[in-house]
Amino acid sequence: MTDTGPLSLDARHRAKARGKFEEAGAHAKDAYGSLKGGAEELYEGGREHVQDGLRLIESKVRDKPALALTAAIGLGVLLGLLLRGPRTVYVRARVITRS
Repeated sequence: MTDTGPLSLDARHRAKARGKFEEAGAHAKDAYGSLKGGAEELYEGGREHVQDGLRLIESKVRDKPALALTAAIGLGVLLGLLLRGPRTVYVRARVITRS
């Protein structure tokens, strides 16, 4: 004879809920693993592109150091102008008298 009282129903519901939570946890672990793998691939790809760019810049600087220095100075001046912000110039009115 099976007990169909509230305690046995509660135990079945807990077991069913536990199974659903374990299933959801497994799906979450799978999703995390695939996202982590994709992020690692993107990181490595980006790192390789940056290293290639740095090698290219280094070779250009070694080939033409004067041009590289001029470009660096120009870039510094441009960044300085952009970062200083707007400047207000006040012009004093001059009174002109005719004699």
